[in-house]
Amino acid sequence: MACDIMVTGCRGQLGRDLVASFSADHSVRGVDLDELDIRDRERTLEAIRKADPGTVLHAAAYTDVDGCEGNRELAMAVNADGAENIALACRKVGARIVYYSTDYVFDGNADRPYTEDDQTNPQTVYGQSKLAGEQAVQNALDDYVILRIAWLYGRHGRNFVKTMIKLGFQQRRDRHGGREIAPLKVVDDQLGAPCWTMDIARQTRAVLSGRHTGLFHATSGGETSWYGLAQAIFAAMDIDVVVEACTSDEFPRPAPRPKRSTLSNQRLNEAGLNVMPDWKTPLETFLHEHSKEILCEL
Repeated sequence: MACDIMVTGCRGQLGRDLVASFSADHSVRGVDLDELDIRDRERTLEAIRKADPGTVLHAAAYTDVDGCEGNRELAMAVNADGAENIALACRKVGARIVYYSTDYVFDGNADRPYTEDDQTNPQTVYGQSKLAGEQAVQNALDDYVILRIAWLYGRHGRNFVKTMIKLGFQQRRDRHGGREIAPLKVVDDQLGAPCWTMDIARQTRAVLSGRHTGLFHATSGGETSWYGLAQAIFAAMDIDVVVEACTSDEFPRPAPRPKRSTLSNQRLNEAGLNVMPDWKTPLETFLHEHSKEILCEL
């Protein structure tokens, strides 16, 4: 039975909010790894042929940045070959595709936010695999939208915002229990724009409503560091936390993090489509709406 929208990675952090957003006024078919392994071209073609969607929101990806560094073959199979398989299937059935990419396609050395016209130069396997996915989508069909997104947080899955809430309350419990506490150290030399997954869903709807195609940056306005984001979370939650800024060198990771991966939504602005707010406003809304649920999970 045909559907309006198919969402791959429907149980992921972004996928779940895409399903929730579009289900309000569209017929939506969600699929995840247990039902569709996008690395298998023939099964992917068959699954999309059967669903016959008008649009595929391709949110399925291997997003473990450090994991990708040690599993290049898997990262390329999922993020590049998988994207190509979805795109070719869309071409077969005449469907549109929205492919969600990343700020990691840039090296992070710019002294200003990146525009869509800036040269890509990914420094990680994850970034390289996602850029290869972009290129595969662009080569496979004309009716595509690529949205580069970054620093995601949401109600579902693991993310920085939920981790900070957990660590903040753990520190408060330790203090009240009379235990000695160590400062919570958070990196202050990486800059970006935190993005709520529901805002990405709203931006997706805005782009699709106008039948626009092409590559767009789609991130919140403004920028902050991980340390700045942590401070904003603790202030909004009224959690008294001893937190200290530190450098990336103090927390070496298998995959290098870009120093500044802030994106400029230049093309969305030019098309009058940008609905992404400054990062502080959705963060406050998200914490107001979901903090009790998150705390119940601690």
